[in-house]
Parts: sequence; structure tokens; C-alpha cells
Amino acid sequence: MIAYRKKFIRIVECWNGEDIETPGADLKRRFQQTHPLSGTLAREFYTVLVDLTRNSETIFSNMKRGTRYEITRAQARDDLSYGCWDGNETKILEEFSDSAKEFLTQKGQPALDRRWLALLAGAGLLELTHISDRQGAKLVWHAYHRSRQRATLLYSVSFFRHNPSLQFRQMVGRANRYHHWQDMLHFKNAGISTYDFGGWYDGTKDLERLAINKFKEQFGGEVVKNYICEEALTLKGTLFLRLRTRLLGKAI
Repeated sequence: MIAYRKKFIRIVECWNGEDIETPGADLKRRFQQTHPLSGTLAREFYTVLVDLTRNSETIFSNMKRGTRYEITRAQARDDLSYGCWDGNETKILEEFSDSAKEFLTQKGQPALDRRWLALLAGAGLLELTHISDRQGAKLVWHAYHRSRQRATLLYSVSFFRHNPSLQFRQMVGRANRYHHWQDMLHFKNAGISTYDFGGWYDGTKDLERLAINKFKEQFGGEVVKNYICEEALTLKGTLFLRLRTRLLGKAI
């Protein structure tokens, strides 16, 4: 759980089935709910889940053939290094945040919320991993929300857009697939049961997001529907939800 103030209200976030007392909060936001909760504003959210309770050979064999090949080639030929840290290592968190800011700017996506990441880190809920090449240059970063049962991908940051080399871009693509596989093994060994790709686009028009769907589906997971449920706890929370719904619909 984390709590923070946004504009005039205090928000508490709960993940993966948590439901705890929240004194002083105006709004409780529950992620990864399996069904809409009574008395809340519920928004459907699709994602791809991989069951890490299965043995490693089964997880790997359920991936698409091409993905298995790319992972095996990356492991055998690309001389890649894997690293992981919890979010409390300030220098690493700053390095990731700077890289993510540049990546998101290039893609025209919303800015990185450093304060939110710092809150996750302070609560022991943030984990950062990366893949680097033989010279030590970072190729891919992944950031996760980590709970007792589930590791949820928050950001995936790759470095290839300014490099015109097709060979380099292909190598980064292999590195990213290898990275997901190493993350799965890392979380599985830590006793976490579910690997969550952090979203799946249920529309038909956004070609870039459809391509991301295809990438995530290569890893043999299951597309599931979860809910983000928001409960107003005070009058301020109620007014906030009404105003935001009027302006943005169910977007958060």
C-alpha cells in the first residue's frame, strides 16, 4: 500500500487483493481486482498473466517458437548481462528514471511520475532490472510493482531508436525477450506466483498498441480481465470522482 496527496485529496493505492484500513484517506484505489467491487467506480483493465508456479521448462515451452529461438540466441551469442535491484538504491532509481524520461518523451507518452516511483520504492514494492551489453551499456530497463504474489510490469524502456543499424535494433529486440525470460525466472525463484505484463489493449485501431499486444502474447500467458476499483471515502473523494468522470470518463 502507498498513500499520497493529489491536488486536494489523499489517495491510498492497494494492489493484488489488499483491503486494509485507510484512516485519513479520501479515495481508495484498488488495482488487480478479479471482479467489480460494490460501491466503487470500476474500470475494466486487460492484461497478460504468466503462471510462475509451473516448472521453468513448461513456461519456456509455452512461448512461441520464434520467441524461444530469440531468447536462446541472445543467451548463446549476444554476451548479455542481467542485473536487478530493489527501488531503495537511490542511484539506480535515478538512472532508471532519467532513462525512462527520455524514452517516454521520444514516444510522446505521459511523463514519468518520479514521486510515485519513490513511494513504491519506500514501501518495498518497486523492483528494477536491466540488460546490458558486453561493454556494460544498458540496452533495456524494466520496472515492476512487486507484491507477495505478483510482479507487475510498470515500464519497459529500450534503447534503439537513435541507432539506424538494423543489426543493433534486432539485438535489442532479442535482449528484451531474454530480459522478460530472466525476470520470470528471477521472480519465480523468489516465490512469486504470477508474472503480469502490465496491460493488454482491447481495442482495434491503435496499431502500435496492437503490435505490443502481439509481443506480449508471444510469451504464452493468458489474457485476463481485471478491474481497477475506486471507492470514495469522504465528500472530497466523491466530488473528485464525479469531476474526473465528467472530464475524463473512467480514465485515471
